[in-house]
Formats: sequence, C-alpha cells, structure tokens
Amino acid sequence: MRIAPIAAVAALLTSATVPAGAPVVPQAADQSAADLRQEIDRLRRQLADSQAELDAAKARIKELEAKLAAAASGGARGGEIPAPPPPPVPADPSIGPGGLLASLQADYLAAFPDDPPSRSAQRLFEQHLQALRAFATRANRDYVRQVTWNGQLDPTIPVRANGRQVGFTVVFRNGAREFRVPATVSQGTFERIVANGQPTQGPIAVTAVVTPRVRVNADRPDRGAFESIPMVAPYVEFLYDLDVKSVVPAPPADATVPANPGAPAGNAPVP
Repeated sequence: MRIAPIAAVAALLTSATVPAGAPVVPQAADQSAADLRQEIDRLRRQLADSQAELDAAKARIKELEAKLAAAASGGARGGEIPAPPPPPVPADPSIGPGGLLASLQADYLAAFPDDPPSRSAQRLFEQHLQALRAFATRANRDYVRQVTWNGQLDPTIPVRANGRQVGFTVVFRNGAREFRVPATVSQGTFERIVANGQPTQGPIAVTAVVTPRVRVNADRPDRGAFESIPMVAPYVEFLYDLDVKSVVPAPPADATVPANPGAPAGNAPVP
C-alpha cells in the first residue's frame, strides 16, 4: 500500500520540466559568491588600515627630517639658513689689532704645538709658565712697529678736549671682533677728521706705533664667559699700547694710505 504513493511521486518528479529561460544556480555556487564578497570586504578593510599606517609613517619621516635639518643648521628657527662663520683673520699686523693677535697666535702654535700640562703636574706646569714668559718677552720686543689701521670713531664715547689735546676712542673691526682703543692727539691733528664742526662718522686711517703688552696670567687657562682681555693662548693675554701719530679720513679700499712726511713706512718695525 505504501509503495504506490512513493512510485507516483517519483514518476511526477521524473516527468517535471524546468521552465524555459530559468537559470540554474547550484547551492554551492551561491555559497562561493558570498565567500568572495566577504574576502573583498576584508581586503578593503586591510587596505584602508595599511593606508592609514603609510600616512602616519610619511608624517613621521617628515618630522624626523625637519629635526635633522634643524640640528645640522645649529638649531636655526623659522626655516632660516644661518649665516656662515666669518673667515679667519689673516695673521697680518698691518690690517689691525686682530691681525696682530692672529700673528701672535700663529707664533704660539709654532712654539707650543702641544696642549699645556695640567696644573696637577706642578713642576711641568711651572716650566711651561716660564717658557710662556720668554715667549711674551720676545713678542713684546719683536712686534713693536708703526702701522696704519683703518677704524672709526666710537660713537658711544664722546670726544674729550683737554687744553690742546683731544681724547677719543677708535673702533677697529677685524673679522667678527671689535677692538676699542683710546687715543690722544693734538687739536691740529684731530682737526683733519673734523668736517663742518663735527668729527667724521666715516672710516679713518690711524697711523701709530703699536707696542704689544703680551703677558702671562697663570690663573686664566681659557677665555671664560667674558673675554674682556683677548687671549693669545691658554694663560697668555693680549694687550697693547697705541701711540697715535696721525688720523685722517680713510682713503678708498683700493687706495694706499699716505705715510706721514719723514715717518717710517707704514706697518714697518720700529727699531
């Protein structure tokens, strides 16, 4: 009795036909498409995460490059390129106090190529000081000479008249350093740099005899925070006297400063 219905059902399924034009999509294909969509979504999320990491890495690289550039430029701010350091002052006493100082420093390095001994080595240190004193004596003797240096009246210090004498201060610039030197001349000599009743503010040529006063200071191994007295080297200070003979407006840079009539040639050693 039960077989007949089963057979009838089987016959019905066998005789059934699929309507024309209807697609045949197996269940396995439906499942594969869903997996692909999930994989695409996963890859898109992974790409977005990777892009965010890449953007963060690029920003970090730019930050590090900016810090590196700042360190290389000595901490310049605002993107400014720092000015290059001034060239070293030539070891030439004829150009000014800075040139005289550079000459003495060159002589020192030739005489003392090594670092000075430690103060703890008392005997060696005393011997070094003795050698420095001999060096200073030679320098003070050998570098006495007549020079013509170009400078300018110091506008911050008033000119002082005292009877027939006039006192003033000259600023000499060599490299990045300024040297201020007091001077005194006669009124007639000073009148050569006066125009319309006022001292000139332009460059002046100062002809003078310079006498170094190099000295040893055992308590000064380095320049310190304030170099009020320039240093030739550790324990050696640079001072000098300037006996001014004449002051005149400085000629153009490509001209030669005329020497005083009957005076030794400019920048010549004084016997």
